[in-house]
Amino acid sequence: MTGQIEGKIAIITGAASGIGAAVAHLFHAHGARLVMADLSKGVTDLAAELGENAVAIVGDVSESTDARAIIDLAVSKFGGVDILCNIAGYPGNSRGTLVDCSDENFDKMVAVNFRGPFMTMKAAIPYMIARGGGSIVNVASTAALKGYPTLVPYGGSKAGLVALSRGAAVEFAEHNIRVNTICPGPHETPMLLAAVEANPASKEKIIAGVPLHRLGKPEEIAQAIYFYASDASPFITGTVLPVEGGQTA
Repeated sequence: MTGQIEGKIAIITGAASGIGAAVAHLFHAHGARLVMADLSKGVTDLAAELGENAVAIVGDVSESTDARAIIDLAVSKFGGVDILCNIAGYPGNSRGTLVDCSDENFDKMVAVNFRGPFMTMKAAIPYMIARGGGSIVNVASTAALKGYPTLVPYGGSKAGLVALSRGAAVEFAEHNIRVNTICPGPHETPMLLAAVEANPASKEKIIAGVPLHRLGKPEEIAQAIYFYASDASPFITGTVLPVEGGQTA
């Protein structure tokens, strides 16, 4: 694979499953030292599976104390932070209209999808500056790029993340810190697969909107994240990359 991350210290939030787990496996296979965070205790099982140079912490990225603890673990265990991948996300617990979305549901989407990355970036960036630079990869969604009925609050929270990433890319470029955003389209997560299994017609509808006529795979999203995180993209910052089979073309 083009680009190297061997020996780099990488933090991955949302690492217990889906895209986060795929990124953890890929980074570990290429020699990165990992700090993996998730609300699910399954992240500790993943650390045990990967073994050497992989540690886990259970926490909520939207809580400032937990976000700080994630970064502090990377510093105490490995000596700093080179890469931060903000993958943890919350899609909401309903698929109604904006009017149907409860205040609590909206607040949680904003907390996890926007506040969480803000908190981890705030804690990690000083350590990246101390090491002469770093790479931050934030995972948003195609819902941040175009309107989808029933995904309006979710899309808004992810659009905020896109703006946060672009602003930080400019603000910290002088410190050689790159900040880029991945916007995945529909892909094979446990949540989506369970939904389409219960309603096969919904899968057909989703795929009909994807020019490549299939769902993406977490491993395919992970490849894009690797590119941004590694030294294969040293002159790329402030960009937004849709990985969605042509859905937003």
